[in-house]
Amino acid sequence: MSATYHVGDVFDVMTTLPDDSVDLVLTSPPFLALRSYLPDDDPNKGREIGQEATPAEFLDTLLALTAEWGRLLASHGSIAVELGDTYSGDDSGGWPLAKSLCGIPTLYAWSLAYGRNLLTGEESPAGRWRIRNVVAWVRPNPPVGALGDKFRPATSYIAVATQARDRWFDLDAVRTETDSHGTRRVGMAMASKGISGGDSGNPDKERAISNPAGAPPLDWWEVPTEGYSGSHYATWPRKLLSRPIESMCPRQVCRTCGEPRRRMVERERVVTQPRRASNAARSSDPNFGNQGHTTYTTTGWTDCGHDDYRRGIVCDPFAGSGTTLAVATGLGRDAIGIDLDARNADLARERVGMFLEVAS
Repeated sequence: MSATYHVGDVFDVMTTLPDDSVDLVLTSPPFLALRSYLPDDDPNKGREIGQEATPAEFLDTLLALTAEWGRLLASHGSIAVELGDTYSGDDSGGWPLAKSLCGIPTLYAWSLAYGRNLLTGEESPAGRWRIRNVVAWVRPNPPVGALGDKFRPATSYIAVATQARDRWFDLDAVRTETDSHGTRRVGMAMASKGISGGDSGNPDKERAISNPAGAPPLDWWEVPTEGYSGSHYATWPRKLLSRPIESMCPRQVCRTCGEPRRRMVERERVVTQPRRASNAARSSDPNFGNQGHTTYTTTGWTDCGHDDYRRGIVCDPFAGSGTTLAVATGLGRDAIGIDLDARNADLARERVGMFLEVAS
């Protein structure tokens, strides 16, 4: 595995990276008006993202970034962008009323979906994207902070988006262990309440029962924050990153045709209780009235025939201390990181080790 850490302005560095060269952009940009990472006398102070004057201007920055990510992504690629929200401190000049949340995470996702900055109505340079999920990251151990008349904030949101109609996605790589007996009782209870479809109407429920890898993850992930002794304010917990990397960055991509290797799954219906004879005449479907489940078995991986594969590549345009790069290389992918603060390159060296090359 290899990882490259570029020190410099994110827009400047991205212009040096080739088109269609990344499989997954996984990042957490600085949040609006939360903190400044650079010292006051740093020559790059004015280039920090998150210091925009209004939420609308911050969205403009995010959409400009996403336009560049769209250029870098391979045709099967995805982005997963974590954003926390900001409370308004002023009720003038384009901000909500004081003490109100600004709605940044969802405004970003829906601005991508509709292809325009929803606060200004202006067309987005990123165009339109398919929003596949807005995942809630729930922290069971958030800082207390100042509460006043609100509940304790513990959630940020990961916008998962793609421009591809058939992106690379491997759900079986991130399934979680489950009690199949309990899951089956849920299915029976639904049927007893008159909810149509049963097992056959909900393939994911079937796979939760019979797929040896377990149940598909929900769209909220409870992951505690992780302590870090280095001098960086906001490091991601490593556990949070393995799921998007394993599910959205292929292990191998063909250099010749650009096709990623995809999991091949064999599906088989197993009948545990045949239908009654009285049901035989009620449908032409041979499985009508049968009770059972479907098994799913991985039989291999697709092969385009060129025998010219590279490792999947994860890019973090706000790499900080290098957590994303460390997790990606640990999972057998290559990685690219970008950061404005040169001091963070030393932190990344410690975390990524021999796989890391620093470019500035």
